[in-house]
Amino acid sequence: MRPRGVTGSVTRWCAAFVALLALAGAAIATAQSPAPAPEVHFFAADTTEPGVISLDFFGARGAPVVFYERIGDRRVRLGVRTSPPDTATTFKDAVTWRCGRLFRRFEAKSTLPDGTKAIGAYSIRTPSCATRFAVTVPRRLSVGDRGRVRIADRWGNGGVSPQLCIKAPGGANACSTFRLRRAITVATRPFRATVRGRWRVELRIRGHRVRRSVAVGEGAASVPPPAILATGDSMMQGIDSFLADELGDSATVHSDVHPGTGLSKPGGPWATLPAKQVVRLHPSATVIAIGAVDGFPMTAPDGSTVECCGPGWVAAYTQRVRQTMLTYRRKGRGRVIWLTLPIPKGPREIADAVNLSIVAASAGLPRVTVLHLDQVFTPDGFREVMPYRGRNVRVRAADGIHLNVAGTAIAAKLVAAELRKR
Repeated sequence: MRPRGVTGSVTRWCAAFVALLALAGAAIATAQSPAPAPEVHFFAADTTEPGVISLDFFGARGAPVVFYERIGDRRVRLGVRTSPPDTATTFKDAVTWRCGRLFRRFEAKSTLPDGTKAIGAYSIRTPSCATRFAVTVPRRLSVGDRGRVRIADRWGNGGVSPQLCIKAPGGANACSTFRLRRAITVATRPFRATVRGRWRVELRIRGHRVRRSVAVGEGAASVPPPAILATGDSMMQGIDSFLADELGDSATVHSDVHPGTGLSKPGGPWATLPAKQVVRLHPSATVIAIGAVDGFPMTAPDGSTVECCGPGWVAAYTQRVRQTMLTYRRKGRGRVIWLTLPIPKGPREIADAVNLSIVAASAGLPRVTVLHLDQVFTPDGFREVMPYRGRNVRVRAADGIHLNVAGTAIAAKLVAAELRKR
């Protein structure tokens, strides 16, 4: 006879053992069954903007998408992007075109909100360097004139070192290699037309050549190019020289920069300087960047002194900016392009007040354009590095206030594009 309670214990033990066997069997079956294959989603590369490739992945439903480029047997991670559930996930300016790698392969993957894996792949071929550069030379020069060769990277990327050769009639090629640093896309090279005849200009890059010629001794062009005034404080330095390169022979850029000055700074030149510049140059357009050292107390219309950077100061500064705009506007005969300040590192109250005043001052003034460098370089506050055409580019100087070489080159390109608008 079994002791009391033994039968129940054995029964419970057997049931538990059977349950464990069932769980183990289910686990083995799960391990042996293949994982569901990832969904293949529509994925494409966009090369409609010269020099860069943007990527679009569809159907991520708001989940993050990881983008890659396949280079040989390596998969190089480009970055992660997330978009609203009902839109494509776009990686704008993911990479740049390359002279030495025309066939490009891209991949993308995502884990959808329900746990499903999604993938995509796309291949594309980009143009070669054969048409990458535009070379502009004067059509005619007189003997003894100074001419300029303008080289522009149509891709808009820079970071390349072409060779430029200039050959006088009966002479040998004079060749030199120059570097367009990253984000710097235009350069000019001067030469002196010392002898009569047809001069040859040739740009060489990776086996491709762009050829131009200049007729010397057959009369020079008689119509002078329009005058562009580039002025302001130290925020204009660098932008002025790159702007001259960007515009080439289509305009003459006159630089008149006064570092350390400001519209609110006592004893500065800006009460009378704009009128003097206009009388001297009659500029068809004026480009101005100023305000880095502003923030000094100003006088309100009622004669009281207002400190920066409250509404009273903004109102007084706005009035001073507007009067300066009217002077440069030349009663509608001239254009004005006024650059806002990129947000600095550290306190930003002065920059915010100056930028607010610039926008308010331009209201209702035809032929006056505010170019928002703050939105280009600092859309979410100060940053030293920004994505630019598929690359991360350092754009700020060490002081956290000014733009560096690459930053001023980008700003000049934006100014030149605005000037070309009619």
